[in-house]
Amino acid sequence: MSDTIESKLYDGAVAVREGRRADAQGLLMQVIESDEQNELAWLWLSGAVEDPADQQVALENVLAINPENAAARQGLTWLQSRYGSLDAAPAPAGEWTPPVPRNTDEVDELQCYQCGAAVYSVATFCWQCHAPIHCCNNCVFRPEPRCKVLQELTSTMAQAGRNDCEWWRVTN
Repeated sequence: MSDTIESKLYDGAVAVREGRRADAQGLLMQVIESDEQNELAWLWLSGAVEDPADQQVALENVLAINPENAAARQGLTWLQSRYGSLDAAPAPAGEWTPPVPRNTDEVDELQCYQCGAAVYSVATFCWQCHAPIHCCNNCVFRPEPRCKVLQELTSTMAQAGRNDCEWWRVTN
């Protein structure tokens, strides 16, 4: 691992312990994007996400990397005892017509969902904290699950990464 990956992992773990979940998620996702096999990043990420289904995904990724990881096994056992089966939620009933796709020439100023820095909607990542901008976390349709199901973005972690949603809308 490089120094930057190690420092991001450390800072992410500290953010989890301090209860700064959004900061922790951003840092740990950067580590995972650089090294998908980073067992510790996935383990800490399980403590940074709030959704039990996302916690399960993170812990399952730890076990895929190291089937002997006792902390991940204990975490999955606890999740299953508390929430039961955490299979993906079914898509809402009824047809849904997405809004007109966003014009690529539209540029809006918004705040980064993670650090609050002023960014433009055409930016890929925040200039300050490097969080992805073109993602569900910055979208006015964040609570609307149907567009995420159509794109197979049913996990909060998948929504937090950069995506190419044609219906993406910035929050104002």
